[in-house]
Parts: sequence; structure tokens; C-alpha cells
Amino acid sequence: MRCHFVFNSEDLLRFSLFSSLSSADVAPLLPHLVERRYRRGQLLFVEGEIGSYVYFVLSGQVKLSKSTRVGEKQILDWCGPYDCFAEVLLLESGSYPATAEVLKDSTLLVLNNEIMPQILEANPVLSLALIRTLSRRLRLAQEFIRILTNRSTTGVLAALFLRLARPAATPGQPIFVDASLTHRDLASMIGTSRECVNRAINGWKRSGILKLVDDRLEIIKPHELAEWP
Repeated sequence: MRCHFVFNSEDLLRFSLFSSLSSADVAPLLPHLVERRYRRGQLLFVEGEIGSYVYFVLSGQVKLSKSTRVGEKQILDWCGPYDCFAEVLLLESGSYPATAEVLKDSTLLVLNNEIMPQILEANPVLSLALIRTLSRRLRLAQEFIRILTNRSTTGVLAALFLRLARPAATPGQPIFVDASLTHRDLASMIGTSRECVNRAINGWKRSGILKLVDDRLEIIKPHELAEWP
């Protein structure tokens, strides 16, 4: 569903893709962002589909997954408010590297990349900032791959928790992971068993590293997860 919205450049800066920019830098994008609402269970795109849209989550939750060689579905990421995805298509059209499925009724901003060459040519500061941000994201992805090959399964899970962690609503409060992520979901993301994830999380709870509060898992001691072998 497409609808009209009131959205300003300050709101856009809440997305990590634009967080290093100023309101003036991102202002040229505003007229080209379209708000759309999606129902739970809708597919936004499927792996391999050719597309030209980048998505920004205002509310709700979207799951990104990929099919393995044996036909199983591996979860790559969960996107919640102020996450964006499919940014690999920000500068040019191509195939989507994953399938995107709406898990909760969601409101998204959608940007068609057809306008990007014109915008970037007229705004070199925006061009440079986006290149730096995309480069930083690539380095983080490479670092996570390094962790996957050098840590124990529990260590990989610890790194995943930190990657999925969301900032606290108020300063001084712990970062947290959405507790709606099941142990099976987490296991799928790192290629292990649900039982392994269950043991690790229960151990971290007993050690005071994690604490379940309402609908979130608070990370009380993030430094211990960061150093987990």
C-alpha cells in the first residue's frame, strides 16, 4: 500500500546509512522516498530477482534469508526500525542477494535508484559520504566473516548478538536484542543447532551477561561477548 507521509531530513539521519551526514546533505533524497505499508507474510523481493529499490524500515520487522545449496533457508539478518536493506542496489540496478519477508506489519520508505545518478552528480558531499558508509559496511561484513572462521560456535553467536544489538532508548541503559528472535532463528544465522544456542544463552543469563526484560534481551556485559573466544 502506498500513502502520503510527513518526513523530514532529521528523521532520515536516524538511519545508519545517513548518520554521518547533515540534514542539508540528505535533503535532496526526501522528494524521492515513498512510504509503503506491508502486511505480515508479504514478500518484498526474492533472491535473484532483478530490482532497483532500496528499503528503509520505519516500523515493523523484515527478515532477510538465502537458500542454501541443499534447498534450506538460512537467515541472514533481521531488520527493524531505522534499519535499511538492499543498499547494494543504491547506485545501480541488479539482482537482490536475498529474499525479504515481512514478519510484522511494517511501514517502509522505498527509494528507486533511478534518480541517484542525478542526485549524486549535483551533491558531491552526499556522494563521498555514501561511498565511505558503504565501504565501512563492507569492512564490517569482512570482519564478521573473519570471526566466523576464527572463533568457536559460541564466540560466533556472541559476535552475532553484538551485530544485532540495538541502542538503548535512554542513555545509560544497556543495548539489547529483540527477544522475538527465536533460538532456531539465531541458529540458522550461524549454521548451528538450536540446542547449542539455547545452552549458550542460558549460560550467559546465569553469568549476568544477558538479562531478559519484557520483549528484549539486554546485553549487560557487552565486553565479555566481544572477547568470547
